Amino acid sequence: MNARLPLLTLIVHFSTTALAGDWPHYRGPALNGSTQETVGTLPVGGPREMWRVQLGTGLSSVTVADGRAFSAGYKDGKEVLQCLSVANGRGLWAYGWTAKLGNYLFEGGPRATPTLDGDRVYMLGADGHVACVSAANGKPVWEKNLVSDFGGRRPEWGFSGSPTVEGKNVILDCGGKGASTVALNKLTGELSWRSGDEEAGYGSPVTATLGGARRVLILKADALVALDTATGTEAARFDWKTSWKVNAATPLLVGSRVVVSSAYNHGAGAFDFGGGKPSQAWFTKNMHAHFNTPVARGGYVFGMDGEAGKRRAALVCLDLAGGDEKWRAKEVNNGSLIVAGDKLVIVTEAGDLVIAAASGAGYKELARKKVLSGHCWVQPALSGGKVFCKNNSGELVALDLGGK
Repeated sequence: MNARLPLLTLIVHFSTTALAGDWPHYRGPALNGSTQETVGTLPVGGPREMWRVQLGTGLSSVTVADGRAFSAGYKDGKEVLQCLSVANGRGLWAYGWTAKLGNYLFEGGPRATPTLDGDRVYMLGADGHVACVSAANGKPVWEKNLVSDFGGRRPEWGFSGSPTVEGKNVILDCGGKGASTVALNKLTGELSWRSGDEEAGYGSPVTATLGGARRVLILKADALVALDTATGTEAARFDWKTSWKVNAATPLLVGSRVVVSSAYNHGAGAFDFGGGKPSQAWFTKNMHAHFNTPVARGGYVFGMDGEAGKRRAALVCLDLAGGDEKWRAKEVNNGSLIVAGDKLVIVTEAGDLVIAAASGAGYKELARKKVLSGHCWVQPALSGGKVFCKNNSGELVALDLGGK
């Protein structure tokens, strides 16, 4: 494996698509941890720190649109949804609700990430509070609670799945009897449909067209399920049982293939939804992504093999076709990642920002810089040439990766 290289200056090239720079949802615009932006490199220098702010404890990542960044943290007995200026980090508005810290075996705070849809922002709190607020000023439009309003069951480590907007609805992993998944009218918060009995997982719902039909994929506490987005009718199911019911990574959709992974000695698997009856394509013990979901590029899957907080972890590359391991890099000891063009953008658990080649040929590290301290379990976001990195304590840093 390559030794650490001197940090290189990064330059970001932009797609001609008007909204290419937006990162409106957890896991990005395509819900798969990727962006149309591409990261290139030039020698000498490094990313310029634009600003650094404290948002409060929590694992909420960042969403970005129209020059504003959105995230959430826990402060003074409340979960607080916050809107910041991308230019300088100045707080533009904040909206909070009473909640518990929920620091069971980790720092606690909100786990989900705000979802942007037009002029509204949707957020799910760890105790089940659902808020729809104005993106312009943070004023509440409607509020619900998954437990008290829909019979949801709070998972042991709190609700963590980010809201997913699909058509007129916002879809949430609720975990209740007869209401494992709920779809709420995104304008009013009223129930559109409910489905299933399973306990909730910790990942986020992913929507896609599979086999000619719109589906929502959710990794529940014990199974991967595919539901019809219009009615909630179950279209497919695969058992996926993990110790302590910690299925925490979000399903990764690559074409018509869905990759899931869990820690605690479970592993990773791929399922085909391309036509006919969905089927399992492969299973491997070579990747145990805990809750930071893998990404895909060029026929390969890149993800963390190991539990958060464990020293023995690595970045692993698998062949998407058969699940075979291509390489592993112990230089990246846990953390989270996204993919931009042919580059992986990684924030290690220890707070290093790493840029590496998204290649099946081997691990090639292009840049590394310490940007945060403490536990860093939060997925980075990339928008408009700026990368947003956050730790569990709520410190958020924005770094300019170069010219436009």
